[in-house]
Amino acid sequence: MARVAGCRTPVVGAVNGAAFTGGLEIALGCDLLVCSERATFADTHVRVGVLPGGGLTARLPQLVGPAWARRMSMTGELVDARLAERIGLVTEVVPHADLLSRATELARAIAEVPAAPMTALKRIYTEGAQSIVGRSLEIETTIARGASGSLDGLEERRRAVMERNRARTADRR
Repeated sequence: MARVAGCRTPVVGAVNGAAFTGGLEIALGCDLLVCSERATFADTHVRVGVLPGGGLTARLPQLVGPAWARRMSMTGELVDARLAERIGLVTEVVPHADLLSRATELARAIAEVPAAPMTALKRIYTEGAQSIVGRSLEIETTIARGASGSLDGLEERRRAVMERNRARTADRR
């Protein structure tokens, strides 16, 4: 998760389905995030009994604002592609069949820029964001490590959350 955000070169992410929990954390590290109309997002960490440890609590509020970040983390509700675009979680929603070509098109546009200024620009964004979210990342890591809790029943909670989200996804189609 942090490795994606810390890449020296820009990262274009493409989501064509569910990006939950750790998948959401990886997506949050991308510089540009494009999704298909089939994409759904959810933070289900606390529903399965674990805390985020990959930067979610620091990065998510920066993208969607503190109210939406708390709502996503505290409820585990699904966020569909259109809502994700509206709240700033993704940069663009495209038809499912066009997802890979659009992500590739964005990556090519970035690759056309000379490497030195692009690397410098990425560094400005990365280091600027780090100065804003750095303390939040430290707090997340400290609390998550200290609140490891019992893993008893983790698999059952995970399955229950997956079933809940499958049902909600089916209801939206």
